[in-house]
Amino acid sequence: MESITEEIWRIIDNHPCIRTNLSKGLINNRALAKFLIKEQNIDATMDAVISAIRRYKPEKYVDTYNKAIKILSNATISTKSRLANAAIIKDAEVQNLLPKLFSVIYYNRGDVLRIIQADESMKILIDEKNLDKLSKLFPEEKIIKVDKNLAELNMHLHPEAVNTPGLSAVITNELAMNGINIMEIISCVPELLFFVNEKDILKAHQVLYRLSHR
Repeated sequence: MESITEEIWRIIDNHPCIRTNLSKGLINNRALAKFLIKEQNIDATMDAVISAIRRYKPEKYVDTYNKAIKILSNATISTKSRLANAAIIKDAEVQNLLPKLFSVIYYNRGDVLRIIQADESMKILIDEKNLDKLSKLFPEEKIIKVDKNLAELNMHLHPEAVNTPGLSAVITNELAMNGINIMEIISCVPELLFFVNEKDILKAHQVLYRLSHR
């Protein structure tokens, strides 16, 4: 059974915002203890929780955060809108049909084609204008779901990004704190792609822009 100290440290570890503000001295320990006891239903005295908070060492996370921010400061950002995300059953028939999709997507015209595959299904992200091509190619029963009105944010990063722990966590945390839901993420060094609802594209771009211009 974990001790009160271990429990408090685990909770803080799972809350990047608390970690960051603790490291900057922006959080009152008593106020945080009161918050944790109430929100996490912790069975411990105020003094015990405050003691655990005081012994927490956030320095290692600050160093990781600063390294991630340094890499992000060199990023460039581009966006695309009017995209769709199709979830497709992954089987032998779909595997045989997939190469045909490449022949009807025109990269020289700026068409989008991103593919993510797992064990049982795959996601195909394309321009909404090309959905008809996808629907004609794959049988209806192979298409699990289609999400429309998506937008892509492409962060072009320094090659060292692949060796920088916590980079994705910094970005996703900033987007989440601003109420932006990430529909998909694709990493293709040196690019990191985030897919969000079109209604969030302007706000998401502003968040990423601020991250890359600190």
